[in-house]
Amino acid sequence: MRFNYKIIPVKEPHPAFPDRTSHWIPVVPVRLSYGHGPQSRRFEALIDSGAADCLFHADIASALQIKIDRGTKADVAGIVRGIKVDAYFHDVNLWVGAGTIRIKAGFVKGLPVAGLLGRRGFFENFIVTFDPSATPPGFDLERLGRALPPNS
Repeated sequence: MRFNYKIIPVKEPHPAFPDRTSHWIPVVPVRLSYGHGPQSRRFEALIDSGAADCLFHADIASALQIKIDRGTKADVAGIVRGIKVDAYFHDVNLWVGAGTIRIKAGFVKGLPVAGLLGRRGFFENFIVTFDPSATPPGFDLERLGRALPPNS
């Protein structure tokens, strides 16, 4: 599957890169479902190879009627050292394109994006090839055909 980067205009030029007028962001339209329930509305999730896990905003869990605090609680940390937030992990179905994969995803209150697609769950199931040289710049997702042990 081929996707174009989402292009975000720069509000103020970066001092080190004053000629750049935009950022390229690798986002994928996805849906989630829980159990045999309905799928969520489609939303954009950011592909983040630096994220260990797939994380989603707690409002998505609420829309899917997931009792967030009944999940497995774990602290997750970001790029800023020492800042941790609570995530509640649940087994969900992640819909990418026409296919679905079962993953364990964390739900976080106040997550600044709708979703982050990290190494556990997403990169275990897809090969991601970033290609900024294409016109328009984009990336490819290739679904891996191998089976992984549950919760590996």
